[in-house]
Amino acid sequence: MNGWRTLFPNARYIAIREYRSRARSRSFVIGTLILAVLAFAATQTPILIDAVAGGSKTKVEVVVRAAGLPSDAQTVLDQALNGAPAPGSSQHKSFDFSWLTSDQLSPAQKVLEAGKFDALLIVDRDASSRDLVFTLRTDLPADGRQAQLIANAVTSLTIEDRLVRAGTSAAAILAPTRWEVLPVNSSAATPVNSLNQEISSTLLSTGLIVLIFMAIITYGVWVAMSVAEEKGSRVMELMLNATTPLQMLTGKVMGNGAAGLTQYGIVLGAVVAGLLAQGPIHKAALGTDAGAQFGGLSPTVLVAFVVLFVLGFLLYSLLYAALGSLVSRQEDVQSATSPLMMLIMIGYFLSVFGLQAIDETWVKVASFVPFFSPYLMLARVSMGHVQIWEFALAILLLIASIAVALFVAARIYSAGVLLYGQRVGLRQVLRAARMSR
Repeated sequence: MNGWRTLFPNARYIAIREYRSRARSRSFVIGTLILAVLAFAATQTPILIDAVAGGSKTKVEVVVRAAGLPSDAQTVLDQALNGAPAPGSSQHKSFDFSWLTSDQLSPAQKVLEAGKFDALLIVDRDASSRDLVFTLRTDLPADGRQAQLIANAVTSLTIEDRLVRAGTSAAAILAPTRWEVLPVNSSAATPVNSLNQEISSTLLSTGLIVLIFMAIITYGVWVAMSVAEEKGSRVMELMLNATTPLQMLTGKVMGNGAAGLTQYGIVLGAVVAGLLAQGPIHKAALGTDAGAQFGGLSPTVLVAFVVLFVLGFLLYSLLYAALGSLVSRQEDVQSATSPLMMLIMIGYFLSVFGLQAIDETWVKVASFVPFFSPYLMLARVSMGHVQIWEFALAILLLIASIAVALFVAARIYSAGVLLYGQRVGLRQVLRAARMSR
Protein backbone atom coordinates (compact mmCIF):
# COMPACT_ATOMS: atom_id res chain seq x y z
CA MET A 1 0.00 0.00 0.00
CA ASN A 2 2.85 2.34 0.88
CA GLY A 3 4.44 1.51 -2.51
CA TRP A 4 1.34 2.75 -4.35
CA ARG A 5 1.25 5.89 -2.19
CA THR A 6 4.87 6.52 -3.09
CA LEU A 7 4.32 5.79 -6.78
CA PHE A 8 1.25 7.80 -7.61
CA PRO A 9 2.18 11.24 -6.19
CA ASN A 10 5.42 11.36 -8.22
CA ALA A 11 3.78 9.74 -11.23
CA ARG A 12 0.93 12.25 -10.97
CA TYR A 13 3.31 15.21 -11.02
CA ILE A 14 5.12 13.81 -14.03
CA ALA A 15 1.79 13.14 -15.76
CA ILE A 16 0.61 16.70 -15.12
CA ARG A 17 3.88 18.06 -16.48
CA GLU A 18 3.68 15.88 -19.58
CA TYR A 19 0.02 16.73 -20.19
CA ARG A 20 0.53 20.48 -19.87
CA SER A 21 3.64 20.43 -22.01
CA ARG A 22 1.85 18.56 -24.76
CA ALA A 23 -1.60 20.19 -24.55
CA ARG A 24 -0.29 23.75 -24.40
CA SER A 25 1.97 23.43 -27.42
CA ARG A 26 0.96 25.37 -30.50
CA SER A 27 1.16 22.29 -32.71
CA PHE A 28 -1.25 20.40 -30.44
CA VAL A 29 -3.81 23.22 -30.33
CA ILE A 30 -3.66 23.97 -34.06
CA GLY A 31 -3.59 20.29 -34.98
CA THR A 32 -6.59 19.52 -32.78
CA LEU A 33 -8.59 22.40 -34.25
CA ILE A 34 -7.75 21.36 -37.81
CA LEU A 35 -8.65 17.72 -37.14
CA ALA A 36 -11.92 18.73 -35.49
CA VAL A 37 -12.87 20.99 -38.40
CA LEU A 38 -11.97 18.30 -40.94
CA ALA A 39 -13.92 15.69 -38.98
CA PHE A 40 -16.99 17.91 -38.84
CA ALA A 41 -16.68 18.76 -42.54
CA ALA A 42 -16.32 15.07 -43.45
CA THR A 43 -19.68 14.30 -41.86
CA GLN A 44 -21.29 16.88 -44.15
CA THR A 45 -20.01 15.19 -47.32
CA PRO A 46 -23.38 13.48 -47.99
CA ILE A 47 -25.03 16.92 -48.10
CA LEU A 48 -22.52 18.11 -50.70
CA ILE A 49 -23.12 14.96 -52.75
CA ASP A 50 -26.89 15.47 -52.52
CA ALA A 51 -26.51 19.11 -53.53
CA VAL A 52 -24.40 18.22 -56.58
CA ALA A 53 -26.73 15.38 -57.52
CA GLY A 54 -29.79 17.55 -56.99
CA GLY A 55 -28.37 20.29 -59.20
CA SER A 56 -27.62 17.96 -62.10
CA LYS A 57 -31.09 16.60 -62.83
CA THR A 58 -31.99 15.48 -66.31
CA LYS A 59 -35.38 17.01 -67.10
CA VAL A 60 -37.58 14.93 -69.37
CA GLU A 61 -41.02 15.69 -70.84
CA VAL A 62 -43.11 12.58 -71.48
CA VAL A 63 -45.91 12.91 -74.05
CA VAL A 64 -48.28 9.92 -73.92
CA ARG A 65 -50.12 9.18 -77.16
CA ALA A 66 -50.59 5.46 -76.47
CA ALA A 67 -53.95 4.27 -75.18
CA GLY A 68 -54.23 1.80 -72.32
CA LEU A 69 -50.96 2.65 -70.60
CA PRO A 70 -50.54 0.76 -67.27
CA SER A 71 -51.82 2.68 -64.27
CA ASP A 72 -48.41 2.44 -62.60
CA ALA A 73 -46.49 3.62 -65.69
CA GLN A 74 -45.22 6.76 -64.01
CA THR A 75 -44.04 4.80 -60.98
CA VAL A 76 -42.30 2.18 -63.11
CA LEU A 77 -40.44 4.78 -65.16
CA ASP A 78 -39.53 6.86 -62.13
CA GLN A 79 -38.19 3.93 -60.11
CA ALA A 80 -36.31 2.52 -63.08
CA LEU A 81 -34.38 5.78 -63.39
CA ASN A 82 -34.24 7.11 -59.83
CA GLY A 83 -34.49 3.93 -57.81
CA ALA A 84 -36.99 3.08 -55.12
CA PRO A 85 -36.61 5.43 -52.14
CA ALA A 86 -35.88 3.91 -48.73
CA PRO A 87 -38.77 4.13 -46.26
CA GLY A 88 -38.76 7.43 -44.42
CA SER A 89 -35.85 8.88 -46.38
CA SER A 90 -35.69 11.88 -48.65
CA GLN A 91 -34.49 11.25 -52.18
CA HIS A 92 -32.74 13.50 -54.67
CA LYS A 93 -33.78 12.31 -58.12
CA SER A 94 -31.42 12.31 -61.08
CA PHE A 95 -34.35 12.44 -63.54
CA ASP A 96 -37.30 14.81 -63.29
CA PHE A 97 -40.40 13.95 -65.39
CA SER A 98 -43.27 16.06 -66.64
CA TRP A 99 -46.17 13.92 -67.97
CA LEU A 100 -48.16 15.48 -70.80
CA THR A 101 -51.04 14.44 -73.02
CA SER A 102 -50.94 14.05 -76.82
CA ASP A 103 -52.46 17.48 -77.47
CA GLN A 104 -49.50 19.06 -75.63
CA LEU A 105 -46.89 17.65 -78.02
CA SER A 106 -46.45 20.83 -80.06
CA PRO A 107 -45.94 23.14 -77.04
CA ALA A 108 -43.60 20.54 -75.52
CA GLN A 109 -41.42 20.57 -78.62
CA LYS A 110 -41.14 24.36 -78.44
CA VAL A 111 -40.15 24.16 -74.74
CA LEU A 112 -37.54 21.52 -75.62
CA GLU A 113 -36.13 23.67 -78.43
CA ALA A 114 -35.91 26.60 -76.01
CA GLY A 115 -33.59 24.51 -73.85
CA LYS A 116 -35.86 24.35 -70.81
CA PHE A 117 -35.85 20.53 -70.89
CA ASP A 118 -33.15 18.01 -71.76
CA ALA A 119 -35.27 15.45 -73.58
CA LEU A 120 -38.73 14.77 -74.97
CA LEU A 121 -40.00 11.18 -74.72
CA ILE A 122 -42.98 10.32 -76.94
CA VAL A 123 -44.92 7.16 -76.09
CA ASP A 124 -46.96 5.51 -78.87
CA ARG A 125 -48.45 2.05 -79.41
CA ASP A 126 -47.88 -0.17 -82.43
CA ALA A 127 -51.20 -0.94 -84.16
CA SER A 128 -50.31 -4.54 -85.07
CA SER A 129 -48.26 -5.86 -82.13
CA ARG A 130 -49.89 -3.58 -79.53
CA ASP A 131 -46.43 -3.02 -78.02
CA LEU A 132 -45.32 0.39 -76.83
CA VAL A 133 -43.10 2.42 -79.14
CA PHE A 134 -40.84 5.17 -77.81
CA THR A 135 -39.22 8.14 -79.52
CA LEU A 136 -36.63 10.22 -77.70
CA ARG A 137 -35.81 13.72 -78.94
CA THR A 138 -32.69 15.13 -77.29
CA ASP A 139 -29.30 16.67 -77.90
CA LEU A 140 -27.80 14.38 -75.28
CA PRO A 141 -25.31 11.84 -76.74
CA ALA A 142 -27.18 8.81 -78.06
CA ASP A 143 -24.61 6.53 -76.45
CA GLY A 144 -24.29 8.65 -73.32
CA ARG A 145 -25.23 7.64 -69.81
CA GLN A 146 -28.54 9.52 -69.63
CA ALA A 147 -29.80 8.14 -72.96
CA GLN A 148 -28.85 4.59 -71.99
CA LEU A 149 -30.57 4.89 -68.64
CA ILE A 150 -33.75 6.14 -70.33
CA ALA A 151 -33.52 3.21 -72.79
CA ASN A 152 -33.34 0.75 -69.89
CA ALA A 153 -36.24 2.48 -68.16
CA VAL A 154 -38.56 2.31 -71.20
CA THR A 155 -37.67 -1.38 -71.50
CA SER A 156 -38.97 -1.86 -67.95
CA LEU A 157 -42.12 0.03 -68.88
CA THR A 158 -42.59 -2.15 -71.98
CA ILE A 159 -42.32 -5.31 -69.88
CA GLU A 160 -44.84 -3.93 -67.40
CA ASP A 161 -47.23 -3.09 -70.25
CA ARG A 162 -46.99 -6.61 -71.66
CA LEU A 163 -47.59 -8.16 -68.25
CA VAL A 164 -50.63 -5.98 -67.60
CA ARG A 165 -52.11 -6.92 -70.99
CA ALA A 166 -51.49 -10.57 -70.06
CA GLY A 167 -53.45 -10.18 -66.84
CA THR A 168 -50.61 -9.74 -64.35
CA SER A 169 -47.88 -7.22 -63.45
CA ALA A 170 -44.22 -7.01 -62.49
CA ALA A 171 -45.19 -6.26 -58.90
CA ALA A 172 -47.23 -9.46 -58.74
CA ILE A 173 -44.47 -11.56 -60.30
CA LEU A 174 -41.76 -10.08 -58.08
CA ALA A 175 -43.83 -10.22 -54.88
CA PRO A 176 -41.72 -11.82 -52.10
CA THR A 177 -42.34 -15.45 -51.21
CA ARG A 178 -43.88 -15.99 -47.80
CA TRP A 179 -41.60 -18.05 -45.59
CA GLU A 180 -40.17 -18.10 -42.06
CA VAL A 181 -37.07 -19.35 -40.27
CA LEU A 182 -37.73 -21.49 -37.21
CA PRO A 183 -35.15 -22.70 -34.64
CA VAL A 184 -34.34 -26.38 -34.33
CA ASN A 185 -35.57 -26.44 -30.73
CA SER A 186 -38.93 -24.86 -30.09
CA SER A 187 -37.61 -23.25 -26.90
CA ALA A 188 -34.77 -21.46 -28.74
CA ALA A 189 -35.09 -17.85 -29.77
CA THR A 190 -35.91 -17.08 -33.38
CA PRO A 191 -32.99 -15.47 -35.24
CA VAL A 192 -33.60 -11.76 -35.62
CA ASN A 193 -30.45 -10.55 -37.39
CA SER A 194 -31.16 -9.44 -40.92
CA LEU A 195 -28.71 -8.84 -43.74
CA ASN A 196 -28.98 -5.08 -43.26
CA GLN A 197 -28.18 -5.44 -39.57
CA GLU A 198 -25.15 -7.58 -40.37
CA ILE A 199 -23.87 -5.05 -42.90
CA SER A 200 -24.47 -2.16 -40.51
CA SER A 201 -22.68 -4.00 -37.68
CA THR A 202 -19.75 -4.83 -39.95
CA LEU A 203 -19.34 -1.21 -41.02
CA LEU A 204 -19.60 -0.05 -37.41
CA SER A 205 -17.06 -2.63 -36.25
CA THR A 206 -14.62 -1.62 -38.97
CA GLY A 207 -14.92 2.05 -38.04
CA LEU A 208 -14.35 1.42 -34.32
CA ILE A 209 -11.39 -0.87 -35.01
CA VAL A 210 -9.79 1.81 -37.20
CA LEU A 211 -10.28 4.37 -34.40
CA ILE A 212 -8.43 2.17 -31.90
CA PHE A 213 -5.73 1.31 -34.44
CA MET A 214 -5.02 4.95 -35.28
CA ALA A 215 -5.06 6.07 -31.65
CA ILE A 216 -2.64 3.37 -30.47
CA ILE A 217 -0.14 4.19 -33.23
CA THR A 218 -0.42 7.99 -33.04
CA TYR A 219 -0.37 8.46 -29.29
CA GLY A 220 1.95 5.53 -28.60
CA VAL A 221 4.54 7.25 -30.80
CA TRP A 222 3.96 10.40 -28.76
CA VAL A 223 5.03 8.52 -25.63
CA ALA A 224 8.12 7.07 -27.30
CA MET A 225 9.10 10.45 -28.76
CA SER A 226 8.74 12.13 -25.37
CA VAL A 227 11.00 9.55 -23.72
CA ALA A 228 13.63 9.79 -26.47
CA GLU A 229 13.55 13.61 -26.34
CA GLU A 230 14.22 13.75 -22.60
CA LYS A 231 16.88 11.10 -22.84
CA GLY A 232 18.65 12.93 -25.66
CA SER A 233 18.61 16.23 -23.73
CA ARG A 234 19.86 14.54 -20.53
CA VAL A 235 16.83 15.85 -18.63
CA MET A 236 15.99 12.27 -17.75
CA GLU A 237 19.17 11.90 -15.70
CA LEU A 238 18.17 14.85 -13.54
CA MET A 239 14.66 13.51 -13.07
CA LEU A 240 15.98 10.11 -11.99
CA ASN A 241 17.56 11.81 -8.96
CA ALA A 242 14.09 12.69 -7.65
CA THR A 243 11.99 9.78 -8.87
CA THR A 244 12.22 6.15 -9.95
CA PRO A 245 12.07 4.76 -13.50
CA LEU A 246 8.73 3.12 -12.68
CA GLN A 247 7.27 6.44 -11.58
CA MET A 248 8.63 8.20 -14.66
CA LEU A 249 7.27 5.50 -16.94
CA THR A 250 3.82 5.62 -15.34
CA GLY A 251 3.68 9.41 -15.40
CA LYS A 252 4.74 9.66 -19.03
CA VAL A 253 2.16 7.12 -20.17
CA MET A 254 -0.58 8.81 -18.13
CA GLY A 255 0.33 12.36 -19.23
CA ASN A 256 0.82 11.71 -22.94
CA GLY A 257 -2.09 9.30 -22.96
CA ALA A 258 -4.38 11.90 -21.38
CA ALA A 259 -3.27 14.48 -23.95
CA GLY A 260 -3.90 12.06 -26.79
CA LEU A 261 -7.29 11.05 -25.45
CA THR A 262 -8.17 14.73 -25.05
CA GLN A 263 -7.42 15.34 -28.71
CA TYR A 264 -9.25 12.20 -29.75
CA GLY A 265 -12.24 13.12 -27.62
CA ILE A 266 -12.47 16.56 -29.25
CA VAL A 267 -12.28 15.04 -32.73
CA LEU A 268 -14.89 12.39 -31.93
CA GLY A 269 -17.06 15.10 -30.41
CA ALA A 270 -16.82 17.01 -33.69
CA VAL A 271 -17.86 13.86 -35.57
CA VAL A 272 -20.91 13.35 -33.34
CA ALA A 273 -21.82 17.03 -33.59
CA GLY A 274 -21.50 16.84 -37.37
CA LEU A 275 -23.74 13.77 -37.57
CA LEU A 276 -26.36 15.40 -35.37
CA ALA A 277 -26.19 18.59 -37.44
CA GLN A 278 -26.69 16.76 -40.74
CA GLY A 279 -30.47 16.97 -40.53
CA PRO A 280 -30.76 20.73 -39.81
CA ILE A 281 -28.02 21.62 -42.31
CA HIS A 282 -29.56 19.39 -44.97
CA LYS A 283 -32.95 20.98 -44.42
CA ALA A 284 -31.56 24.51 -44.49
CA ALA A 285 -29.47 23.91 -47.61
CA LEU A 286 -31.70 21.58 -49.63
CA GLY A 287 -35.09 21.83 -47.97
CA THR A 288 -35.32 18.16 -46.96
CA ASP A 289 -34.43 16.20 -43.84
CA ALA A 290 -31.62 13.67 -43.72
CA GLY A 291 -30.97 12.52 -40.17
CA ALA A 292 -27.77 10.83 -39.06
CA GLN A 293 -27.68 7.05 -39.09
CA PHE A 294 -26.25 5.25 -36.05
CA GLY A 295 -27.16 1.72 -37.09
CA GLY A 296 -25.79 -0.85 -34.63
CA LEU A 297 -24.35 1.72 -32.19
CA SER A 298 -25.76 0.87 -28.76
CA PRO A 299 -24.76 1.74 -25.17
CA THR A 300 -23.26 -1.75 -24.83
CA VAL A 301 -21.03 -1.23 -27.85
CA LEU A 302 -20.02 2.23 -26.63
CA VAL A 303 -19.04 0.95 -23.18
CA ALA A 304 -17.08 -1.93 -24.71
CA PHE A 305 -15.32 0.49 -27.06
CA VAL A 306 -14.27 2.85 -24.26
CA VAL A 307 -13.02 0.04 -21.98
CA LEU A 308 -11.09 -1.79 -24.70
CA PHE A 309 -9.81 1.51 -26.11
CA VAL A 310 -8.30 2.63 -22.78
CA LEU A 311 -6.89 -0.74 -21.78
CA GLY A 312 -5.43 -1.42 -25.22
CA PHE A 313 -3.88 2.02 -25.28
CA LEU A 314 -2.29 1.53 -21.83
CA LEU A 315 -0.82 -1.84 -22.81
CA TYR A 316 0.78 -0.61 -26.01
CA SER A 317 1.85 2.76 -24.56
CA LEU A 318 3.90 1.04 -21.86
CA LEU A 319 5.73 -0.92 -24.52
CA TYR A 320 6.21 2.18 -26.64
CA ALA A 321 7.76 3.98 -23.65
CA ALA A 322 10.10 1.06 -22.97
CA LEU A 323 11.27 0.90 -26.58
CA GLY A 324 11.59 4.69 -26.75
CA SER A 325 14.03 4.58 -23.83
CA LEU A 326 16.45 2.50 -25.90
CA VAL A 327 17.31 5.36 -28.28
CA SER A 328 18.75 8.80 -27.69
CA ARG A 329 17.38 10.53 -30.79
CA GLN A 330 13.82 11.00 -31.96
CA GLU A 331 14.91 10.03 -35.46
CA ASP A 332 15.61 6.50 -34.19
CA VAL A 333 12.22 5.99 -32.55
CA GLN A 334 10.62 4.55 -35.67
CA SER A 335 13.24 1.83 -36.07
CA ALA A 336 13.17 1.01 -32.35
CA THR A 337 9.40 0.63 -32.29
CA SER A 338 9.07 -1.24 -35.61
CA PRO A 339 8.60 -4.67 -33.93
CA LEU A 340 5.73 -3.24 -31.92
CA MET A 341 4.26 -1.72 -35.07
CA MET A 342 4.27 -5.14 -36.70
CA LEU A 343 2.40 -6.58 -33.71
CA ILE A 344 -0.20 -3.81 -33.96
CA MET A 345 -0.62 -4.41 -37.68
CA ILE A 346 -1.10 -8.16 -37.12
CA GLY A 347 -3.89 -7.45 -34.62
CA TYR A 348 -5.53 -5.00 -37.01
CA PHE A 349 -5.51 -7.35 -39.99
CA LEU A 350 -6.69 -10.26 -37.87
CA SER A 351 -9.68 -8.18 -36.80
CA VAL A 352 -10.47 -7.14 -40.38
CA PHE A 353 -10.39 -10.76 -41.58
CA GLY A 354 -12.17 -11.88 -38.42
CA LEU A 355 -15.21 -9.74 -39.24
CA GLN A 356 -15.88 -12.07 -42.16
CA ALA A 357 -15.63 -15.17 -39.93
CA ILE A 358 -16.77 -13.86 -36.57
CA ASP A 359 -17.93 -17.27 -35.28
CA GLU A 360 -14.80 -19.19 -36.27
CA THR A 361 -12.79 -20.81 -33.48
CA TRP A 362 -9.59 -18.92 -34.29
CA VAL A 363 -11.41 -15.59 -33.93
CA LYS A 364 -12.78 -16.56 -30.52
CA VAL A 365 -9.38 -17.75 -29.31
CA ALA A 366 -7.51 -14.72 -30.66
CA SER A 367 -10.03 -12.35 -29.04
CA PHE A 368 -8.64 -13.41 -25.62
CA VAL A 369 -5.01 -12.67 -26.57
CA PRO A 370 -4.30 -9.31 -24.83
CA PHE A 371 -2.43 -7.83 -27.81
CA PHE A 372 -5.36 -8.61 -30.12
CA SER A 373 -8.40 -8.41 -27.84
CA PRO A 374 -8.85 -4.60 -28.18
CA TYR A 375 -9.62 -5.28 -31.85
CA LEU A 376 -11.18 -8.74 -32.02
CA MET A 377 -13.22 -8.62 -28.82
CA LEU A 378 -14.62 -5.24 -29.91
CA ALA A 379 -15.54 -6.76 -33.25
CA ARG A 380 -17.35 -9.64 -31.54
CA VAL A 381 -19.22 -7.25 -29.22
CA SER A 382 -20.35 -4.93 -32.02
CA MET A 383 -21.44 -7.94 -34.11
CA GLY A 384 -23.39 -9.35 -31.14
CA HIS A 385 -21.44 -12.61 -31.05
CA VAL A 386 -20.01 -12.63 -27.51
CA GLN A 387 -21.13 -13.74 -24.06
CA ILE A 388 -20.74 -11.58 -20.96
CA TRP A 389 -18.27 -13.99 -19.35
CA GLU A 390 -16.12 -13.91 -22.49
CA PHE A 391 -15.90 -10.13 -22.42
CA ALA A 392 -15.14 -10.16 -18.68
CA LEU A 393 -12.38 -12.75 -19.17
CA ALA A 394 -10.81 -10.71 -21.96
CA ILE A 395 -10.81 -7.60 -19.74
CA LEU A 396 -9.20 -9.50 -16.85
CA LEU A 397 -6.50 -10.83 -19.15
CA LEU A 398 -5.89 -7.33 -20.48
CA ILE A 399 -5.55 -5.88 -16.97
CA ALA A 400 -3.18 -8.68 -15.97
CA SER A 401 -1.14 -8.08 -19.12
CA ILE A 402 -0.93 -4.36 -18.34
CA ALA A 403 0.45 -5.18 -14.88
CA VAL A 404 3.06 -7.52 -16.40
CA ALA A 405 3.86 -4.99 -19.13
CA LEU A 406 4.33 -2.28 -16.49
CA PHE A 407 6.85 -4.44 -14.61
CA VAL A 408 8.75 -5.51 -17.72
CA ALA A 409 8.64 -2.05 -19.31
CA ALA A 410 9.92 -0.47 -16.09
CA ARG A 411 12.91 -2.81 -16.08
CA ILE A 412 13.69 -2.09 -19.72
CA TYR A 413 13.08 1.61 -19.13
CA SER A 414 15.44 1.78 -16.15
CA ALA A 415 18.11 0.01 -18.18
CA GLY A 416 17.47 1.91 -21.41
CA VAL A 417 17.85 5.36 -19.86
CA LEU A 418 21.48 4.52 -19.06
CA LEU A 419 22.38 3.37 -22.58
CA TYR A 420 23.84 6.25 -24.58
CA GLY A 421 25.73 6.44 -27.85
CA GLN A 422 25.65 2.74 -28.69
CA ARG A 423 23.68 0.34 -30.79
CA VAL A 424 21.30 -1.43 -28.45
CA GLY A 425 20.73 -5.12 -29.09
CA LEU A 426 18.18 -7.43 -27.55
CA ARG A 427 20.78 -9.36 -25.54
CA GLN A 428 22.23 -6.16 -24.12
CA VAL A 429 18.80 -4.88 -23.14
CA LEU A 430 17.87 -8.13 -21.41
CA ARG A 431 21.16 -8.17 -19.51
CA ALA A 432 20.71 -4.58 -18.38
CA ALA A 433 17.08 -5.21 -17.46
CA ARG A 434 18.06 -8.13 -15.22
CA MET A 435 20.60 -5.96 -13.43
CA SER A 436 18.33 -2.92 -13.08
CA ARG A 437 16.32 -2.15 -9.98
